[in-house]
Amino acid sequence: MKHEYVLANSITNREPVSVSGDHFEVEPETGRARVVVEYTYPDQMIYGGDDPLRGPRPSFAQMPGLKFDAAAQAMISDGDGTKVVCANAGEHRDLFGPHRKVTDTGACSVTAVTSIHTVDTGWNLVRVRALHTFLEVR
Repeated sequence: MKHEYVLANSITNREPVSVSGDHFEVEPETGRARVVVEYTYPDQMIYGGDDPLRGPRPSFAQMPGLKFDAAAQAMISDGDGTKVVCANAGEHRDLFGPHRKVTDTGACSVTAVTSIHTVDTGWNLVRVRALHTFLEVR
């Protein structure tokens, strides 16, 4: 399916969009983990990183069975009774101070697929585009 992004400053201008990458994020206090999917489109260099009208923002998805194991400092996928380490987390210190660094192990892959759904608003039927994110354990 073709991915498109409608620019905020032009409802008639559509940009082709592709997934440029993904990474894991963790919230140690709650034990939650999520996947972040990032996008790219051809004219993003024109708009620049500080332009509020730039392309699509990253999507965030909490995946069933994906959690942060504080004792192991790892993001674990616990689906179908099999535990797989998707990413390792650790404290990292740099010029800006300490922060958590999450490193992908390559044991899990993320895919994002768009689809079109029909939603009943109570008055009419509206077609909306949705992004579905999948986590595959290798």
